[in-house]
Order: sequence, then structure tokens, then C-alpha cells
Amino acid sequence: MNKQLRILLQIITCLLFFSSCITESKKGLSIPPVPEVNEIARRQAAIVFLTDAIDASPNSSENYYKRAILYLENEKVKEALEDINNAINIKPNVGNYFQAKALILRDSQQPQLALEAASKAEVLNAESPELYTLLGDLFQQLGQYDKSKSYLRKALQISPNNGETYFYQGEIAAKMADTVTALVFYQQALGLKPSFLPAYLKLIQVHTNLKQYDLALLYSSEAIKYHPKSASLYFYRGNIYQRVWKLDSAVMCYKRAIALDTNLIQANFSIGVIYFKVRAYRLALPFFERTLKHNPKYPDAKFFVAQCLEYSGEYVKAKELYNQILAENNQDYKALGGIARVQRKEIYGEYIPNEDIKFDTTAFPKFEMPKRTSIDTLSLKPMLPKGIN
Repeated sequence: MNKQLRILLQIITCLLFFSSCITESKKGLSIPPVPEVNEIARRQAAIVFLTDAIDASPNSSENYYKRAILYLENEKVKEALEDINNAINIKPNVGNYFQAKALILRDSQQPQLALEAASKAEVLNAESPELYTLLGDLFQQLGQYDKSKSYLRKALQISPNNGETYFYQGEIAAKMADTVTALVFYQQALGLKPSFLPAYLKLIQVHTNLKQYDLALLYSSEAIKYHPKSASLYFYRGNIYQRVWKLDSAVMCYKRAIALDTNLIQANFSIGVIYFKVRAYRLALPFFERTLKHNPKYPDAKFFVAQCLEYSGEYVKAKELYNQILAENNQDYKALGGIARVQRKEIYGEYIPNEDIKFDTTAFPKFEMPKRTSIDTLSLKPMLPKGIN
């Protein structure tokens, strides 16, 4: 019996040994998970690689062209334009280079120059649905709708499932005040390209303007899933909340937009307006000041700064700004009124409101008529002059 037990233990030991060997061998053969590399990191690595290649061979137009595309994707328009111009200087007759230049110029808000580059690409036989779609967009930006429609039709004949082409058809319809058709095209664009940010932005804007706030918020939520770092999406979402008087949520969205894009001065101005309307003048002031710093000609920004200073009791600074506004336009009645108010307050003073502001974000504002109270006129005694009983 002892012998049999010893043999059984030896067999178990062997099995455990082989099992551990197999486990160890599997450990050696297993492939560790590949670390996630986001798009920005991938593009940056490619830019570094191409920069080394350009340094080693500065006459390679193709490397400049490839790096220009990467810069454009990283929203570095200035660097992208410099690279594509270098590529064109080396090889001046490549259609793809001019098409890339047109894309870069479009992103830098220069549609006329972009159209010239795109037309040059077409002459150089760079025919593609992407080029026709680009031409269609540029013509619609410049108000030449017939030419735009012609190029967009060409694009759809070659590639009928290009979501961007439908989007620019929607842009033409919107500019011609055909909102229903525009919405259909925007929705078609999303159906074919579910992550296309411009279509989401337009749908949010249109439904907000139509006071269809639930739909606008729905499109906003869907868009943020694809583009969680889009400052514009949070700005438009803030607009929706502001329209429905959910002011805490509006301010949160505007602040998120500013965190994502410090140059989004509209968000600063919108926060300032919210605080100003609830008489939180000291809270509003820094947001108007930032707006004015970014853009000294931003409409009404200087006037709002002056008002915040005035209502916060800083009369000297307020009067200085009102005078600046009058120096630019001596007929500005609002600034004239501001100076008159400040002069009166310097004499008589003014109550400065408490700024511990809390917004009601639970619902739309409700306006109720005061309850009528019944008065028993029989019980009222007539008012008689003194001395008469």
C-alpha cells in the first residue's frame, strides 16, 4: 500500500512539474497588450520622423507635403501652409499639393485664395470627389450657389456616399432660407458620416433657433461622445441652457469651452452677460475684461466693462471708459447716459448689490399672476376729516 501511495505521489509531482513548465512557456509566448496610442501622439511621432527626413533630404517635396497634412490635422495652419508652399516650390505641377493648399487656406478662413488653389488642382487633373466637394464648399462660401451645386453633383456621381457633400448641399439650402431641406441634408450627412462635427454644430444651431431645445440637447450629447474636447460643442450647449434659464449649467458649459479653447471669447462674453443680468457685477467684470483684452472691438464689451465698474462703485474707472467710448463715437447715447449716472452717483452714492448669486436650474421661469383678495367694502369705514365723527 505504501508503495502504491509513493507511486501516486510521484505521478502527481510529475504532473505538477509539467503543468508549471507549460504555464511558464505560455508566459513566454503570450503577447503583452499593445499600449494605446492616441491620434495626436501618432501624428506627432510622424511629424518628428518627417522632420528628420526633411533635414536629411531637404529637396523631397513629398515629405513637405506629408508633414503639411499632419500639421493641418493638428490645427497648426501656419506651419502647414509653410510646408505646402515648400513642396510646391520644389514641384510646382502636382495637383494634390494645390488641393492640400486649398484645404489649409480654407481652414485659415481665406476662401478666395483657397478657391484659386483648388482650381489650379483641377487644372492639373487632380480630379476626385474630395476635390469637387472642396470646390463646392468654397463656391457656396463665396455665394456662387449654381457653381457650388454643379461641383457637388459631380462629387456625388463619383462617390454617392460622401457625407460631407450632403452637408454642403445643406449649407446652400440654409443660406437660401430653406430650413427644412437644410435639415434633411444635415441628417443625411450624419447618416453617412456619424462623427462629422460640422453637421452636429449646424443641427444644434438650427434646433436651438427653432426653440426645439430637447432636440438640440440630444444632438449636442451625441456629438460630445465623438468630440469630447470640442470647445464649440460646449459653447453651443451653454447657449441652449441659457435659453431655457438653466443658468448654472450654462455657465459650466461656457467655462468648459474656455478651458478647451482660451481664445473662445464668445464664451467669456456670454458668462459676463449672465452674471450682469442677475446684477452680479463684480463676477461679470473679469469675463468682460478678458473679452475686451482678446478683441478690443468686440461689440459692447467696453460698454459692459464700464457698466460693471460703475455698478461696483469704481466711478473714476467707469467714467474713463465711458469717455473712451465717446471719443470713438461722440453720439453714443448709452455712454452719455453712463457719464450722467456716474456724476449723479458721485454726489449721492448708490447701493451696491450683494453678489452671493445662486441660479435656479430646475425649470423654466414661472410667472404667476398675484392672487386676488376679496375685499368686504361694507366693513370699510369712510375716511372723514379730523374733527368730524
